Amino acid sequence: MSRSAGAEGDALGGHDTAAAPKPAAEAKPAAKSRLPIWLAAGLGGVAVHLVLWQISEPSALFSDFFKANWEAAAHLWEDGWNATFPLTEKGGFSQLPSLGWLYVPFLALGESWAGWGWTALGLAALLAAWALLVRLARLEPPLAAALLFCFLANGPAVNSLREGQTSHIMLFLLVAGLALWRRRREFLAGLAFGLCAAIKLPLLFLGVYFLYRRRWRIAAGGGAAVGLVVLTSAAQFGFGSLVAWYQEWVAPYLSGYIPAFNVQSIDGFLLRLEKGEAFMIHWDPPFAPSLFHRIARAVALIALFGTTMWLIWRGARLAPTAGAEPSPRELVEFALVIALGLLTSPISWTHYYVYLLIPWALYLGRQLPLSDDVATRWLMRLGYLGASMPIVMWATTEPSWYNAVLSRTVVSVCLIGGLSMFVALARGTWRADRRAPLSQSSLP
Repeated sequence: MSRSAGAEGDALGGHDTAAAPKPAAEAKPAAKSRLPIWLAAGLGGVAVHLVLWQISEPSALFSDFFKANWEAAAHLWEDGWNATFPLTEKGGFSQLPSLGWLYVPFLALGESWAGWGWTALGLAALLAAWALLVRLARLEPPLAAALLFCFLANGPAVNSLREGQTSHIMLFLLVAGLALWRRRREFLAGLAFGLCAAIKLPLLFLGVYFLYRRRWRIAAGGGAAVGLVVLTSAAQFGFGSLVAWYQEWVAPYLSGYIPAFNVQSIDGFLLRLEKGEAFMIHWDPPFAPSLFHRIARAVALIALFGTTMWLIWRGARLAPTAGAEPSPRELVEFALVIALGLLTSPISWTHYYVYLLIPWALYLGRQLPLSDDVATRWLMRLGYLGASMPIVMWATTEPSWYNAVLSRTVVSVCLIGGLSMFVALARGTWRADRRAPLSQSSLP
């Protein structure tokens, strides 16, 4: 890559003055030489995606969409403003009630096609997130093609699509928020981040981060988005519905935890460590933590939160906010906070790990001030691979020595990948200095 090693603003979207435009005669052969790369990435990615589509969980296609979103939308459509909370049976629609209106238009497709319509929207959002990240990370064509393969072959993305979930759409909103932030549209960026946080609660950590970093406009936009969702829910369903929603979908998982294979959090791992293969598909009710769980959880959370808080405090002291657009240090802190939310949330479903495609893309484009050394390269690679593995049942509930081992190790592969990437980002944040230029050495 031929790019100036100049100021942070240039690395984040300023004009690249290092390379002059190529003559048309030279550009055409270059474009032709890149065609095999794009074909290999595109066709290879589609092939892997189709294979993952066949083997990935869940076994019932669009299971979350139909047991939650479809039923909530049907209830709202039939009863309108007179609809009552809860919108579905226990285990169904877990979002704030007013968000159910987002799914009402899909009723027009009928039950046979609504799931596929939601999937088409999700695929468009996934590809849009890739295209935006290519621009944000300033990836040249070979790396842009490689990132396309990474998106198509991402296990959590396929899992989210098969579930009929929203995580891959939240990925697009997160990337769109970053793009708006870089364009100095801070309030709009906050609106995008806030909508994500209202739908996926672990992303609420981003709001705390922006407040601490004194990004007031972003925090205000995020607060406005969350407030709008809460107020519209209260206006239609009453304040009591918010209390009921909290008691049903939040409070039980603050004091009890789930050992199922698709819960990739510290708490899920600790429960699997205790209970093994017998509870690989146990989702309800949540288990009260043992003494071992409480001690190990406290140690892990103190280490993760303490590290993150100290690094951000140090960053605010060394590199205070200087302009409206994000600095490289703020980008790595942003990625660090996302990873922290995934690891420490009581429930982090496997499809949440699609968000780690953001730090991976920024790392490929050298937008993060990470040391280009062996440790960083291996930690980031292991982080990406672990957090992108196929979402399958690596162990069954059948009693055996190998299921006992697998349920306590390989089943937590997304968590292991997330921890690896967290360590890489934390290490890079610790080493970063406000005057340090972005790495210009060899590609990762």
